[in-house]
Amino acid sequence: MVGLLQTVGHLLPYHLFSYGALLGTELFQTFVNTKLCFKYLPMREFLVLQKRVFPIYFASQVGLVVLTAATHPPYSIFSLVADTSSTVSLAVVLVTGLLNWAVYGPRTTTASFVRRAVHAISSAPWVLSANDGVEAHDKQENGVEDQEKVNRANKTFKFNHAMSIHLNAIALTATVWYGISLSSHILSGL
Repeated sequence: MVGLLQTVGHLLPYHLFSYGALLGTELFQTFVNTKLCFKYLPMREFLVLQKRVFPIYFASQVGLVVLTAATHPPYSIFSLVADTSSTVSLAVVLVTGLLNWAVYGPRTTTASFVRRAVHAISSAPWVLSANDGVEAHDKQENGVEDQEKVNRANKTFKFNHAMSIHLNAIALTATVWYGISLSSHILSGL
């Protein structure tokens, strides 16, 4: 019982909980939640859900990496600074999470809705009668303009989405690397 009480007063269990929550959240969001939602939800509902989920996910990722750094055993941040590998790993997770939370997550969400709207407008059939006074040339120009808008919307979405995916993959890799570094420290007795 005394050993258990001593453990409760140490940073290690809280550090393991925060690191486990960080890694678990990243793995679940990356490989389970997003895949299932994309597969089973209609695109409109998927986009609305992701608009709500991703900001919370990225904010949680940032919060959990800060909590993981703050509980680094045995002396919190002071111990972390002395461990270059762990510091770099957690810094990478923090920076990539912040970039996704503040920049590429919102851009991807906005671009996905713009892209969907542009696709809907460009695929709408032209309803013309002989009295509309629209020349065939005008219809062709509108078709070219619509295609350019579709291409721009696709390009914007693809770039921002790719950045977000790559940043998330880098964060996940850095989180796993941190776990390996932490295991090494635990095995060597901290």
